[in-house]
Amino acid sequence: MRSKAAVVRTNSHNCVLLCSYELGFHHSRPNVSQAPRISVITPTKNRLKLLCEAIDSVHQQCFDRWEHVIVDDGSDDGTAEELARRSADDPRIRYLQRTGEIRGASACRNIGIKESRGEFIIFLDSDDLLAPDCLARRVDLMERNLDLDFATFQTAVFKEAPGDLRKEWDTELLGDDLMRFLFFECPWIITAPVWRRASLLRLGLFDESLLSWQDIDLHIRALMAGFRYLRFSQIDHHVRWQFEPTKVSIQQRRSPRHLEAANDIVEKFERLIREGPGMNWVRQRALCGLYFFIAQHWVAAGSLSRALQSWNRIQRKQLGSRTLYASGIVLLALQALGLPTRNVDGRFANKWKGWMRLRTNPELVTD
Repeated sequence: MRSKAAVVRTNSHNCVLLCSYELGFHHSRPNVSQAPRISVITPTKNRLKLLCEAIDSVHQQCFDRWEHVIVDDGSDDGTAEELARRSADDPRIRYLQRTGEIRGASACRNIGIKESRGEFIIFLDSDDLLAPDCLARRVDLMERNLDLDFATFQTAVFKEAPGDLRKEWDTELLGDDLMRFLFFECPWIITAPVWRRASLLRLGLFDESLLSWQDIDLHIRALMAGFRYLRFSQIDHHVRWQFEPTKVSIQQRRSPRHLEAANDIVEKFERLIREGPGMNWVRQRALCGLYFFIAQHWVAAGSLSRALQSWNRIQRKQLGSRTLYASGIVLLALQALGLPTRNVDGRFANKWKGWMRLRTNPELVTD
């Protein structure tokens, strides 16, 4: 199984952008006596059916020197019994239960990282899938590039089975990845990178104090720390597109508790910028965009006063101009009244974000 490589360009960070990579791996019989080269870490809670599909996608890899570390956040749906059976059949599957007081996927991922034995690490959520050649490609890449801290691959989105939506997460490889994260236009998601375990430990793992945005925080810290990485256009994993009201990705836009905590997260990003690469106009605009994102969702949650408190931070911290601040207040008030936009993704709101440069690519804002 082979594919050719082509270097596209380098960006302003320590990233080389590539379209493909030449590989020389083949299907092999499992050899569980050898130490794993790569650890797949999966946090889970009461998702037994989907979790089994994720486990199967790891088991079907054409590379066999892996371990699948599954960390349970307190399931009561038979996960423990099923994982005991599977790990007895294949010792590469390791089942752990969270015992600490801090709950959530990030706490479980940190447990998995500390307990992992592979030199390389990837994170696979319990409802997502790996392509059969994913691990072979990633291990081969990292072994050939000893200076890399991580590398990323592209994500495909599906509903019931890979390919049914024919949708990719984002195929754009060019641009400033740090700025895209700060503008909340994430160039990759949690399963996309393969990490060198030593680099993750050096970075400080996931911030368990955050209620949400933990993966964005991790990636922003890696970029600000100057980690060396590659980006590839091949799709090698599939993310399930589904609506679950209890998912953190939903709660972070609706729950008052998460929205209140989000202001502190943006303040953390501001501190990291000032301590790291330094503040400039475009980074100020990115932070303003995040505060407006929070403010819009406060309005959607029914609290204009909380929205204005969040938006007021750009003035208090001197991040935005008076014009930006005043026009933002007007837009939030109109949104609260239902005019001229009825939701956070309304046409007028998106146009305004483009005019005010609260996006990395304002020209891509469509009607």
